[in-house]
Amino acid sequence: MFKNKHFLTIINIFLTIMDNLSENIWKKHISVLLNELVDSIEIFKGRQNIVVDCTLWMAGHFIEVAKKLNTWDIIIWFDADIKNLWLAKQRITDSLKNINFIEKKQQEKKDKINICLINDNFWNIKEQLENRWIQKITWIYYDLWLSSLHLDEADRGFSFMKEGPLDMRLNKSKWQKASEIINSYTASKLREIFLKYWESSQANKISHKIIELRKKKKFETTSDLAEIIPGPPKEKAKIFQALRIEVNKELEMLEKSLKEAIELLEKDWKIFVISFHSLEDRITKQIFKKETRDCICNDLICSCHHKKTLKLLNKKPILPSENEIKENPRSRSAKARAAQKI
Repeated sequence: MFKNKHFLTIINIFLTIMDNLSENIWKKHISVLLNELVDSIEIFKGRQNIVVDCTLWMAGHFIEVAKKLNTWDIIIWFDADIKNLWLAKQRITDSLKNINFIEKKQQEKKDKINICLINDNFWNIKEQLENRWIQKITWIYYDLWLSSLHLDEADRGFSFMKEGPLDMRLNKSKWQKASEIINSYTASKLREIFLKYWESSQANKISHKIIELRKKKKFETTSDLAEIIPGPPKEKAKIFQALRIEVNKELEMLEKSLKEAIELLEKDWKIFVISFHSLEDRITKQIFKKETRDCICNDLICSCHHKKTLKLLNKKPILPSENEIKENPRSRSAKARAAQKI
């Protein structure tokens, strides 16, 4: 009897600590371009809306979007980070008491908004939705890059400013760690990553220095790498971000996912993408531009037979206001693009 009581006490203490931890994390995280994203969504009352949140993070956008939905609508959220999913689910539970988290065995319950949580990268959006018998969606949005949670946690290894393992994986069950890439890639391959993903002027010098130093000692921590990058913090940030993009295959995944999302969208419905660096924005811009044209081969007589599928909703990217940047400096590099299926 004593053991059982003791065990329950420990569990209660643990749950209290986790609740407090979650609350502190939520206060730190500020959703970027929240009003712009939420204002862009149109919810129709006479039909079922199926909304997809491709990057849940701390559910800031999700909570506000869900408030606009009808009780029979479906909202689907993706996150490759299982820990992030757990924290976000706690936040949603507290914020939206009227939402019903449904399991497969409870699909018959239609009196609340139906929420489907998917622990996977948005790279697999089409496959995951088809596995759930969803062929078309009515609205989809992306909040790319990292949440402040990831940057602030030293054990994730995303920031050169915090001592921790050189990991950088969003999904710790997949892909190589950043340390494995640094310790195994050739000098030319490392140089290619640093040039391709952030056009670093130090790419050649740093890649050869890594090869030279790892012969003596393997790179294991964020400081191991940060210490050999010369120049201001901005240069260190470029190298770390380039490495993170390679670890998580971010650009390849984004391109594949955007194409599948456009295919999944019903006519007249929208896609909204928030990016935080030029490479993500460039991919989004190029794909949107391609899908607004009837011909992409530029031959005198068209041989590609490509038909436009999108109409741009903003010719120039949507930027955060001065007030938002003042309240959340991390938003200053954000850009959003929106398009409508035709």
